[in-house]
Amino acid sequence: MEPMTVDPFAGSPDFAMLYGGATSPLSPRMASQLWTTAIYFADTYADADVSDLLRRELPPIARRMADDVWMERFVVCFEALATRLARGRFASSQLASCTGEEMALHLVIDSAEAGVSDDAIPLDDSLPPDPERDRDFEWAREVLFRDHDVLLLFNPSLDGIEDNASDLSQRHMFANLHPRRWFLPFPDQLDDEPEG
Repeated sequence: MEPMTVDPFAGSPDFAMLYGGATSPLSPRMASQLWTTAIYFADTYADADVSDLLRRELPPIARRMADDVWMERFVVCFEALATRLARGRFASSQLASCTGEEMALHLVIDSAEAGVSDDAIPLDDSLPPDPERDRDFEWAREVLFRDHDVLLLFNPSLDGIEDNASDLSQRHMFANLHPRRWFLPFPDQLDDEPEG
């Protein structure tokens, strides 16, 4: 995972400037919502006493392997996502740089969607509205992931899929699905990061 270049806890970024263009993958309000949720996860689960709550959200194989050290590394994934969202610089479908960050991003999007749907977390009214994308979490799932392979680990009929040597894994070229490999960067991650 990359070192933190932006302190994600140091105040709200200028999402209107970072995500205001028509070609931006997210609307300013969506980016703000995801950033706020990622910060919430990073801050809340930094406390090892509550990490069991987060552990329950993981696929069964990850739960079995998630000791305190592993969980600390997983919580850092939320900080990495918040940092990239705060910078506004990431290649399309490359917000997550490793499998752990992909799982963290799924949790962030699911939580943000639930909060917005229940009106528990209002959208930031200070940011310009984009009615088509502000609440379109399916669009966020489409543009922020290279794939959704990590979710296959929730399917008990695919037990063993995390083994790189398995026929299924090799046939579909799954990358780093075993929890021991969740924090290894994807090979193409640095090549595709935009300059700036």
